[in-house]
Amino acid sequence: MNRSMCPKCKSWVPAERVDRDGKVYLVKNCPTCGSSEAYMSASAERDHIKRDLDPGFLCPDCFANCLECTAHRTPTYAFIDVTNRCNLNCPMCADSVPGHGFVFEPPIEHIEKVLEHLSKIDPLPTVALFGGEPTVRKDVVEIVKLATKKYGFKTRVLTNGLKLADPEFCHKLLAARAHLLISYDGSDPKTYHQLRNSTKALELKQQAVENVRKFRRAKVSYVHCLSWGLNDKGLPDLLKFLHPQRDILHGVYLMPLTKTWDSSEFEFEPERMTTEDVEMLLAGVFPDYKVEFVPLGLVSHFETIAKYMGQDALPWRGCHPNCESFYALVSNSEGYLPVEYCLKKSFAELCKDLLELERKLAAREARWKTSLVGRLFGALRLRNAVLRVRGLASIVRVLRRNVRLGRILKGRGPMKILHAIAFPFDLAFARKAYQARGRHLDIDGVLPMITLPLEDDSIIETDRLKRCPCVHVYYDPRLDAVNYVPICSWRLHNKKILRQLSELYAAEKPKPEPAPVGTV
Repeated sequence: MNRSMCPKCKSWVPAERVDRDGKVYLVKNCPTCGSSEAYMSASAERDHIKRDLDPGFLCPDCFANCLECTAHRTPTYAFIDVTNRCNLNCPMCADSVPGHGFVFEPPIEHIEKVLEHLSKIDPLPTVALFGGEPTVRKDVVEIVKLATKKYGFKTRVLTNGLKLADPEFCHKLLAARAHLLISYDGSDPKTYHQLRNSTKALELKQQAVENVRKFRRAKVSYVHCLSWGLNDKGLPDLLKFLHPQRDILHGVYLMPLTKTWDSSEFEFEPERMTTEDVEMLLAGVFPDYKVEFVPLGLVSHFETIAKYMGQDALPWRGCHPNCESFYALVSNSEGYLPVEYCLKKSFAELCKDLLELERKLAAREARWKTSLVGRLFGALRLRNAVLRVRGLASIVRVLRRNVRLGRILKGRGPMKILHAIAFPFDLAFARKAYQARGRHLDIDGVLPMITLPLEDDSIIETDRLKRCPCVHVYYDPRLDAVNYVPICSWRLHNKKILRQLSELYAAEKPKPEPAPVGTV
């Protein structure tokens, strides 16, 4: 049974999604306070398209008892709060020192306890350092090195980017193999004046971008917060800003602004923007195409396909279809275009075909572990190679049915045919998949576009919490235990958790000895 929080008594009560006037509402039925509802989606049509594409994920029922829950699924993406200090004072922020009312900055030993625990999970989850602003810690580079080099995590740092304007610091952080997730709300100073209380922030962010681009092995993604009446018309300019960075760019997270602030302290009151509003804003940039997002959990489901293609699967398998959503843009060297530029069908239809193929490939791998043929190739140490070659052949057949090969292959006439023949063989045996793509494809970049869901208390529901692969992780020294809280319910509990940890670590610090009598 789905549950959500009653806005009056804060009890977890039965809830259901209801369509009305083309929109979606979360209707709650509290036995004490009566019925209430929260606005969930601007487009019931888009909401249901994603539900229809859900591959499913089995997990135990959720009772929203996050602090005592032991039934939560194994995380694939782990946030670690490393500080709540920040070098900005955004009036909308609830995760900084002013929002919390205390300073939280645990010792590096606390963070290593978390990393040590997560390192025992197979496959390793992606780790994201969170705040506050992680880069204000003097030892943040050491923390990144600990995560990437000692424990082998893919490590992301969520940052406002201001400290990256220092070229020396920027180089050190990137050299530690940090994947940077930089908040960038567009190139209009008015946006930063309203949301960040600082127009200087834009200048520093742009200097940071220049520093990052000088580092050849940089990995960067952007988090772009959108608000009605402020930067909702800025996506075309954002794409122009991103395109020159496509050699280091790994994705963009589009986040609707969620009201988490007290109106008496910050008077900004934009209309509510939903995930589907964000999707439709991007669709409006390309009116000649059908821009249709799919669930992020669906494209993260293609683990076997990704392995055969020489890629790592996305780390969000199993997340609810109405949480994060996914779309892709492609570059033809001049700018970004919708992925449908290369497709005979819609992106959603391609994903349906790939989901069917993923199930067949995964089933074949399972059969070959016990079948006579599989054991024979295993004895010859050829099983993985044969599975990959057969899998790539199946992938090529699906792509031939869906992709306009003439638009993505290099060359003209007979040369296109040669590239079409050579590409799958090169992909099968090349050491680096991107090298094979570079030799044969005329598309010089793919940009993942991910929309993030609303995170305010009114729309939290257990149907999404129980499937959440993204958690905040913390170490409790009182119990010598590492605990998980799903990302969407973290704000319900983070002040209490972080305050207790802050007080514990403050009590453990040795007090300075009094100076001897007579000294200055």
